[in-house]
Amino acid sequence: MPYTVVIDKQVCQSSGKCVDEQPDAFGFDEDDLGEVLPAASTLSRERLLAIAARCPAIAIEVFDEAGRQLSIRDPRRNG
Repeated sequence: MPYTVVIDKQVCQSSGKCVDEQPDAFGFDEDDLGEVLPAASTLSRERLLAIAARCPAIAIEVFDEAGRQLSIRDPRRNG
């Protein structure tokens, strides 16, 4: 996967927006917090960033192959 997706469990609010957007790529863990599923590796950069942008808690981070965080064009985020 050229991109790494991380959900910050300390920030996740369990809104389920990521799961609603792409249920094959995001799910809930045993604590009902968002988790990245293997199918996320098939998603494009644009799709991953769109899903991350919909997270109300800003808990989803997307990184490129070099480990640089990609911007979701949300003023609440850096990068």
